[in-house]
Amino acid sequence: MRRQFDPKRFLPATCSLLPAAFKRLRKGQTAVEYLLVTVVLTVAFSMVYRVLQSYLTTQFTQGGVIILRMYKEDPW
Repeated sequence: MRRQFDPKRFLPATCSLLPAAFKRLRKGQTAVEYLLVTVVLTVAFSMVYRVLQSYLTTQFTQGGVIILRMYKEDPW
């Protein structure tokens, strides 16, 4: 559960911002949070994709080597 934004905790008493300004600040913070989450998820998925791609590459290479060995050992 999120706490409500309390301007008295973050701003000096002499600062006189309107409530609309606080809403804009909150919207900006939300936008930044969404962008950061998007970047983190993109990096995570790209790393998982690279790991899976390298794993499949080694599996196909090993399978090809086995097929070539069987083909050389078993002439017609």
